Amino acid sequence: MRKRLNEKALKIADVILTTSDERISKFIRATTTSPISHAMIYVGHCSVIDATKGGVHSNNTQRLFFNEHNAVFVLRLKDELPDLTANEICRYVRERVGSEYGTIEAGRAWKGLGKKGTSKQFCSRLVAQAYAKSGYNLVKNTDFCTPKDLLRSTMLTEVVGATLEVTDEEFQAWQDHPSGLDLMRQSTNYILNGARMIDKSIQHLSDVDKLVLEHPEHDSTIMQLYLDSGFLDVWKVDYEINPWRYDPRLLDDIGSRQPEDIRTYCEGTLSEGGRSDNRYVENASVYQYYLSIRPRRTIEMLMHFYLMLAEKHAHRIDVAEHWLKSHPKAE
Repeated sequence: MRKRLNEKALKIADVILTTSDERISKFIRATTTSPISHAMIYVGHCSVIDATKGGVHSNNTQRLFFNEHNAVFVLRLKDELPDLTANEICRYVRERVGSEYGTIEAGRAWKGLGKKGTSKQFCSRLVAQAYAKSGYNLVKNTDFCTPKDLLRSTMLTEVVGATLEVTDEEFQAWQDHPSGLDLMRQSTNYILNGARMIDKSIQHLSDVDKLVLEHPEHDSTIMQLYLDSGFLDVWKVDYEINPWRYDPRLLDDIGSRQPEDIRTYCEGTLSEGGRSDNRYVENASVYQYYLSIRPRRTIEMLMHFYLMLAEKHAHRIDVAEHWLKSHPKAE
């Protein structure tokens, strides 16, 4: 029997601690004398962000399966976390997508060593630093901590009902299901690897922005990396996989058969931000400002890209709001 995370029990910025039967997981648990070996942050809409050997990237919770005997904990602040702060924590980890994995520093953390870290990441550091940035010091040393330290944090409490049993049919169905997150990971790494050939200190995409702004001679090269990577087309995968998110008639059809799942989706969509205060609008505004002070073709392209995504998100909000108004909760 397998299990997965129960999205209905999750809130954005929840800390997720897991383990597996892989050799590295067993090694980490043995060296830290802990039931868990990995840490993630839930950022909403069935997505988590974590740091693995491949760097910092997003994963779909619906694709994260655990054997029944694998320990899974979902932790949340004992005190209510304001929505604004939860969004800041999620923004912090999103901004670090693509960062390299700090293998040596992770090893030092497991051995209880290390004082000052670099900009590279490993799973528990990413989680601890995201919270510390918003004023919540979950552990003593945010640069060098382990998943065990997070599990033992006195500021966190366990969320009940955080996992669901998974049938063999559901598990098999997801194995053949296309994933936009895989494409996003590949395209982001393509851009970063190309940019690191120019400046090896680059960790994430905001570093690439800085490179373009400060060195206009690299503008065309970076722009071409974006175009060749497929980064600008990943959003189309969601249209192909989930057309019902953008079509009221399709949403009504699925909602007639899975009303609670659709309600959860619609409410989650609205919680991601309004038409003028979501992360796509924020990104577009940042690039618009960059463009006003240092015109670059790459920056202009990214500004238009995020304006387009903001329009798509606004359309999803329209569709979700229409369904919720048409299907009010029973009193």
